[in-house]
Amino acid sequence: MNAQTSTSLHSSTEPRNESVTDPTEASVGSGITINGITLTAPRAPRQNEVFTADALTFLSTLHREFGTRIAELQAPELQPQRNFAPSPTGRRGSAEEAEASWKALVERYLVEPPAAFATPRRLTRSEDRIFSNGQPLSAGLVDFALHIQRRARRLVSEGRAPFISLLGIEGEEELEIWQEMFTRAEELVGLPAGTIRAITFSAEQDDAGGAVLLQKRAR
Repeated sequence: MNAQTSTSLHSSTEPRNESVTDPTEASVGSGITINGITLTAPRAPRQNEVFTADALTFLSTLHREFGTRIAELQAPELQPQRNFAPSPTGRRGSAEEAEASWKALVERYLVEPPAAFATPRRLTRSEDRIFSNGQPLSAGLVDFALHIQRRARRLVSEGRAPFISLLGIEGEEELEIWQEMFTRAEELVGLPAGTIRAITFSAEQDDAGGAVLLQKRAR
């Protein structure tokens, strides 16, 4: 395995850790909109602990700054998709599966102690339960943002680093987006330079086909 390297800029910005409460929520159709982000899934227990006001602002900022470039990677794949398999028993089964899928997403970020590693879904897959101005967010962006915003500072305080496993990167532009999102996320969360580590699996770079840490490209 290659030596560990990472990407970031130093920033002193410290976000608040306030939780979202019902009086601050604005109903929009079948969902709620908070800080520019609309959640359309059935409410899961303790989801306010994950989707805090700060977390939703963080998601909104990353989507605003990177969403267009992500959509240009493979535009057709960013059309809204189901995040669960349809049930053969009909609509009721599908609704139950959708609710279970959302609950699992929320519970992933409530596990203690927090995991250092996360494997985001592809940037070109949409998260069709989280929207900004009517546009679904990238599923990969959502997974990355929640891992960093919720866990990174605690991991650093414990002497650990947040790792992002990137599977199936298909081009230079996608790699550049990830690298720039690492840098921007570190600025927004107030992490020291070099906090976020990325791992990809590449047989070309490693004869054993093992994990290889990505190098930040010189600007």
